[in-house]
Amino acid sequence: MNRRTDDKRTRILDAAVVEIARAGFYGTTVSKIARRAGVADGTIYLYFENKEAILVGVFDRAMDRFIGGGVLELGSGGDASTLLKEIVQLHLELVGEDHDMAVILQVELRHSLHFMNLFSRTRLREYLEIIAGVVVQGQREGVFRADLEPMFSAKMVFGALDQVATDWILADDNSRLSARAEDVFHFLERALAAG
Repeated sequence: MNRRTDDKRTRILDAAVVEIARAGFYGTTVSKIARRAGVADGTIYLYFENKEAILVGVFDRAMDRFIGGGVLELGSGGDASTLLKEIVQLHLELVGEDHDMAVILQVELRHSLHFMNLFSRTRLREYLEIIAGVVVQGQREGVFRADLEPMFSAKMVFGALDQVATDWILADDNSRLSARAEDVFHFLERALAAG
């Protein structure tokens, strides 16, 4: 993809985030997204098959930020507790830095079993595998309970982060979501702790 093509795709995704966050997926039209992006309606279809594909693009881009731009760059060689703390901090920072994107991730994707099923089979699985790897490392180090199933534990970690982010959106306050990271980390660390 050349830079100009990538720029248009980015503008379309950025516009979709704003429109979907404000009007909901079903209340948003391709025309509204195109207008906000400053492109013709037909241009959207050069990049995305339909509105659902745009939502998938929005989700994939968000997961790229979690996985490629963040979690994979966590301090390699750190102990499991440090890695868990970094995941919690990064997750809440990334979700909290874009309120519109947070609304899509925390609210809009839950309106459809089809969407939830679709996204749970994509990049989310990769993210959960990274968290499960930290759990396995913690078990090897003897700091996390050996009787925990790693993928189930990863889902519980993600679920806690997910719920904290949802509460933050619904509270509609001006606090920083990342300010809750320390408390969330200590809760999760105690839940996973050996002994």
